[in-house]
Amino acid sequence: MSTQYSHLSNFERCRLFEWYHYQKKSIREVGRLLNRSHSTISRELKRNKYDYYVPTYYPHPAQMYYEVRVRERAKRVKLKSVEAQRYVTDKLKLGWSPEIIAGRIKFDKTLPSVSYEAIYQYIYKNEPSLIVYLARQHKNVRKNIQPVNENSLGRKI
Repeated sequence: MSTQYSHLSNFERCRLFEWYHYQKKSIREVGRLLNRSHSTISRELKRNKYDYYVPTYYPHPAQMYYEVRVRERAKRVKLKSVEAQRYVTDKLKLGWSPEIIAGRIKFDKTLPSVSYEAIYQYIYKNEPSLIVYLARQHKNVRKNIQPVNENSLGRKI
């Protein structure tokens, strides 16, 4: 039997606060009542402590923290190190695919390991000029990217 993870809702956070703090139920008991794993409840309590007077869990700040984390995770930059970006750019220009680059970068101990999917996301989001070096240039993805060189009439040069 496989379980599927889903984030806690605001309602579940309110019930967690009520049962854990006011009714003094254990983490395992709260997990059973919410039909969640006890480790999910434990992580929620640790991750979302709010320093009001005493560091404790409150549902509304926990929901705000969750919403901020969801917004911020989309903004994270792939290939954080400049050396990794340079390595990927150089190898793409040599004709290497992102899959090959990701496989070979593991052997270079000075660079952080990176997946081929992170390389694709980096190219499409941060360096669209590198799309031309991909074997398949994914025309559907390129439709959303503006041409780099345009004259005043809007035509490609």
